[in-house]
Amino acid sequence: MKAVVLAAGLGTRLRPLTYFLPKPLVAVGGRPLITHIIEWLRANGVGEIAVVGYYMQEVLESYLSECHPDVAFFKSRKLLGTAGQLYYVREWAGGDMAVVNTDVLTNLDLRHPLELHRSSGALLTIVGQRYRASLRFGVLDTEGPALRAWREKPTIDYITSTGIYIISADVVKKLGEEYLDMNVLATSLMPRVAVYTAKEAYFYDVGTLEDLQSVANVVVGDLKP
Repeated sequence: MKAVVLAAGLGTRLRPLTYFLPKPLVAVGGRPLITHIIEWLRANGVGEIAVVGYYMQEVLESYLSECHPDVAFFKSRKLLGTAGQLYYVREWAGGDMAVVNTDVLTNLDLRHPLELHRSSGALLTIVGQRYRASLRFGVLDTEGPALRAWREKPTIDYITSTGIYIISADVVKKLGEEYLDMNVLATSLMPRVAVYTAKEAYFYDVGTLEDLQSVANVVVGDLKP
């Protein structure tokens, strides 16, 4: 199985850290994010890994060539969005591939979404997780001016995207060098899009400075599938 790590973003929410280094090299537990992700993919049995860069990509390429020489690195000419960036690996792509953003740490077992992807005949499988949001206000359900129901500070359940996907290489090979976000690609591929809702995995978002602080005490070595 192959996997692509999307590492092209500017990391604006992690400034000022990302004024000096690309987001994938920001440290968690004393090691760069990209290293944690590569090790998680290896633990999942991923044989071939590619990283797609853009912002400070020479710095990232230098780190990978020294510390992870078996990882393929692809430079980008421009930012193309969370799906469009895959254009730069279209010739390398093959089979069913995992795609992961660089701002998530997880212990997800990739076998489960991969099994769903193949058994459902999907072209794209989105890994989701359940998220509960409690509203601060009472919600009024109305019909015209008439009150039909009053829900006081309700809790709403959502399934949110984790930024991890399984995608068929045939989709990647058809991409053009144009901006395309993953939600737009997913909509265009419906109904051949599956959602795997992870129940036994942890996901730590590390996209902001506050997120970095919140995961400072996480034992990253325990994040294994």
